[in-house]
Amino acid sequence: MKLDPKSFNDLPFTHLFKTYISDFGKLESHFETNPFDENRVQKRVDNFKFKGERNKSVQILKELNAQFINLPQVSESLEKLKNDKAVAVVTGQQLTLYGGTLFTVFKILTAISTAASIERKYKRPAVPVFWLADEDHDFKEIAAIGVLQPEDFEKHTLDKELENYPRVAEMKFGKELNSFRESLKSSMIETDFTQELWSLLDSCYKTGHTIGESFAKLVMTLFAKHGLILAGSNSKSAKIFTKDVLKLSVSKAEDLFNSLKKTSDELLNKGFHNQVQVQKSNLFWIDDENVRRKINLENGIWSVDGLDIEWNNAELIQNIDTAPEKFSPNVFLRPVLQDMLLPGIAYVAGPGEVAYYAQMNRFYDTFGLKTPIIIPRFSGTIVESGVDRVLPKLPFSFEEYSKRIEDLESDFIDHSDAPDIEPVFNEWKKQFEKISTSKVNQIAGIDPTLKGSSEKVKAQFYTELDKLKGKVYRALKNQDSIQLQRIRKVKSQLFPNENLQEREIAFIYFMNKYGVNIWDDFPDLLRDENLLKSHNLIHL
Repeated sequence: MKLDPKSFNDLPFTHLFKTYISDFGKLESHFETNPFDENRVQKRVDNFKFKGERNKSVQILKELNAQFINLPQVSESLEKLKNDKAVAVVTGQQLTLYGGTLFTVFKILTAISTAASIERKYKRPAVPVFWLADEDHDFKEIAAIGVLQPEDFEKHTLDKELENYPRVAEMKFGKELNSFRESLKSSMIETDFTQELWSLLDSCYKTGHTIGESFAKLVMTLFAKHGLILAGSNSKSAKIFTKDVLKLSVSKAEDLFNSLKKTSDELLNKGFHNQVQVQKSNLFWIDDENVRRKINLENGIWSVDGLDIEWNNAELIQNIDTAPEKFSPNVFLRPVLQDMLLPGIAYVAGPGEVAYYAQMNRFYDTFGLKTPIIIPRFSGTIVESGVDRVLPKLPFSFEEYSKRIEDLESDFIDHSDAPDIEPVFNEWKKQFEKISTSKVNQIAGIDPTLKGSSEKVKAQFYTELDKLKGKVYRALKNQDSIQLQRIRKVKSQLFPNENLQEREIAFIYFMNKYGVNIWDDFPDLLRDENLLKSHNLIHL
């Protein structure tokens, strides 16, 4: 395996993310720590103190992890967290079908590698943690999965129609899982690893099981051996433990809104974008059908979307105190809740998460916390051997394949260095005409009756020459056709669905082709932290 780094600047990443990587000073006021400044990281790690109740946190984590796998590495990580000096390197992701896209494993692998690096460099116990986004409710965002075809991209969607979708974590698979499974499996080639892969997937994703437990079991089956543990907030014990965060989001609602608004406006004024729209409420309500509904705040009154429910501040705080499991945090409040439950020194973030953390520095201050060190996740494109073989034969760089296929084809034709054969045949005909005219005259001088035969030979030569020119044109056209076909294939493999491969292709696609344990060597590869500053071509 060979890694070839490419600059983020020439790829479809946001201006904010590119600046975070290459010119951190322009965003310094929005983050606590530059992840690439060794001295600042050292100081942050040395001074880190967890404000939560460590023993209670560990007990909640034990209850969650006991549901999925029993490995000594998990027990060791949980015991390690009891140490007053222990820290957590956290990452997280939506709960997806069959594990989701490639960047999910890139996040996990970065967290595993970063935790090992903190232990190695700073001599503090460190544990990688995957935070299950077990309160999300947007099923349509996770209902599809993409795989590569020889010259195309294919998406498969789980057909599950409900009037109101409950939280994704608690949605149970019905018979629709079977047809989805068969459709997906049939679209992937049979390899030496196919049986083992589907045995694994079928042990995790089953009819009657929830998406949450299925996803969690798959993640732990693959990565618990590296000491990874799970965390999440979708349990009564976690909600009771963190309910003060929810209550403070009510009593400090105005301050929190103003802090988010001020920071978000500053980002816009600097030419960056806002990843998340700021609203006055950061809470959701879980109704009796387990549907997550937005809570709104207007003129001091809190109300629930679609329901005839209203509270004033005191009433809402009392409800949270009595039944915290009925309330759920939004995208801003979730990280704070997470850092009250975990001693999170660092968070491994995708580009979008880097952007919303940039909005949150003052928000964290209101809770008496500091934002964690935001580590950009590893970013990469797997270049399979079939693509590797043809890349050198094509005139484009990796970055240029992010263009539309129509633009690539046009560029290829415009800059094609195929020879212009018309002058070649014109010159050939000129020279032949000059020579043959004198020869025909010589033969006619010997026997005038042979002049017609001589002209016929001359005409036959022109006919054969034109046939040859046609063959040459067809050969050149065929060569162009082959090259254009190669361009389409490379484009579809590197930027499927007009997007980066890591955002579109299911990671199980690569497990099917290269083995269930393909990811085991990556934590050692990621010991080079400079790899996090670039997008990397992974040549298998």
